Amino acid sequence: MVYRWCILFVLLFSVIRSDYHRPFHKYRSLEDRPSPYGCNRTKGISLRSSRRDINDLYVSSTLYVSDEEITVTWNETLIYCTDDYIGIYFIEIPLFTGACAYYDYEFIQVNQTKMSWKMINLRRPLEFRYYSRENHCSGNYSLIARSPTVEPMNYNAPEQIHLAYGDRIDQIFISFVTNSTNVVPQCQYGFDPSSLQWNVRGTTITYRASDMCEGPANTTGPQAFIDPGYMHTMLLQDLRPSTIYYYRVGSDEHGWSSIRSFTNRPTDINTQVNLIAFGDMG
Repeated sequence: MVYRWCILFVLLFSVIRSDYHRPFHKYRSLEDRPSPYGCNRTKGISLRSSRRDINDLYVSSTLYVSDEEITVTWNETLIYCTDDYIGIYFIEIPLFTGACAYYDYEFIQVNQTKMSWKMINLRRPLEFRYYSRENHCSGNYSLIARSPTVEPMNYNAPEQIHLAYGDRIDQIFISFVTNSTNVVPQCQYGFDPSSLQWNVRGTTITYRASDMCEGPANTTGPQAFIDPGYMHTMLLQDLRPSTIYYYRVGSDEHGWSSIRSFTNRPTDINTQVNLIAFGDMG
């Protein structure tokens, strides 16, 4: 559909080669990789140091929901290197030879004893680890401390909820992701958030590493292919134009999302439409 008037607000993000961010909202430059080896899997790893005991990292919670912050704290170390870091790891990654197999990380600053992480639901248990370099900060990485296991409060919580217009003016697709195909995905919706009187069921698909074209996407691992879970899609039809609808997605068995809202598109092609367009955020 073409609208005669369209006010387009475009957010321009300057793309600087040296800047990027990771899934847990850790911003850094491309040069900021654990040195001196760039953590390339073949160097920068070590066996357990005989002169260092494994200490504790303390976490504000061992259970979380997406976008919730977990604070990691630790006792100040007597041996500090400028490229010490805390990483977040799948718990099956080896402790003493897996320093570089982090999912994300952040460097530790001098005298720092706490750090915040905004969590995302990867649908698997995780832990934080503190690595420091040996031989007066010129050697390989050695494990200093680790946290208890942290995990999502609900492995099957509805995540990544998206809307898309259908071919007809009275249609909207709603999609979301969970970790299960054991129940039928649903969307409840209506005109009032306290009374979602309609229910529609959806379909489910997924994809695997073997479906990807080339590496590293077609190999599994913390910095390669991550299981995306299952993508569920529902089609809402017979929607009224220019009308606010309230909805939630999920199931009784695995839990529901919070109640959200959308406004269906108008029928008049001359209606002014405001939109915000932005580039891929990573």
